[in-house]
Amino acid sequence: MRILMILTAGSGGRPSRSPSIDHVIEAYHLLQDSGTEVVIASSQGGNPPIRGGRERSTQAASSNQRLQSDRSARDAISDTLKLEQIHPEEFDGVICIGVLEGPAHSADTEAGRSLLKTFLAAGKPVAIVPSALELAPRALFEGLLVTGDEIRAPSLAAQAILAALNHRKGGRHR
Repeated sequence: MRILMILTAGSGGRPSRSPSIDHVIEAYHLLQDSGTEVVIASSQGGNPPIRGGRERSTQAASSNQRLQSDRSARDAISDTLKLEQIHPEEFDGVICIGVLEGPAHSADTEAGRSLLKTFLAAGKPVAIVPSALELAPRALFEGLLVTGDEIRAPSLAAQAILAALNHRKGGRHR
């Protein structure tokens, strides 16, 4: 399986709206540990808008320690693809961590929204955390759209994406 992870900054340049490294790396490792290939993108590519972690839990501390010894993860997180380089047909699902809202970077916001809509229209699962973005009435994408706002939402969203993909494939990874 191949999952796209989109990291976004949110609006108004408020750093509190950007994802923290704790959330990103926990979800990243969860997906990788399941045998899933993870590709990371951000609106501008390169070094994405990520806040430093607080290591609120032993799990976050463990994830951050693991990140320090995982050069490929550090490289993937610090050198993301641009959204315009993404071809949805190459992925099985997507998780968006951070807030996609305008008008601060309205072209970036629209590119992200359009990409997420393309995944949903293709019947591919999409997770958005936090869930400030509404793409369509939830019933329209029942079983495909995962949203959440709690502190562990990125790792829970990663688990939900894996569960949705396993359900669709009859419990098999491809």
